[in-house]
Amino acid sequence: MVIYALVIGSGHGPEADWDTAEAEAGLRGYAIHARLHDVATPGRRPFGAPAGLVGACAYAPPGDRPGWSEVRRLIQGGYAEGVVVVTRHDISSDPAEYGAEIQLLGHQYQAFVHVVALTPQDDAPT
Repeated sequence: MVIYALVIGSGHGPEADWDTAEAEAGLRGYAIHARLHDVATPGRRPFGAPAGLVGACAYAPPGDRPGWSEVRRLIQGGYAEGVVVVTRHDISSDPAEYGAEIQLLGHQYQAFVHVVALTPQDDAPT
């Protein structure tokens, strides 16, 4: 398994999310082989996010992020069985993008996607 975090702005690090995801992984008995992250870069505004809240940092689509691309590469190459994220928004706030990633990784590659903190708003499949 790999851990992935999307952090907002270059002034923040992924360590807190990594620690949360790693603690969850430990409780579930997952062996973690890599910690990956991306910094949110200018892109379109996240689905449902007020423009004032996001400012200049918006999520680029998952496939445009180097860290998430490495998650895909590790799973597609058989080097990782899945990924652990703290919230589904680490993957994408857009339900269509999130669903597409779940389809790609979960259904096409039989990978396991573990989201630590699901909320009632998380209506896309996991």
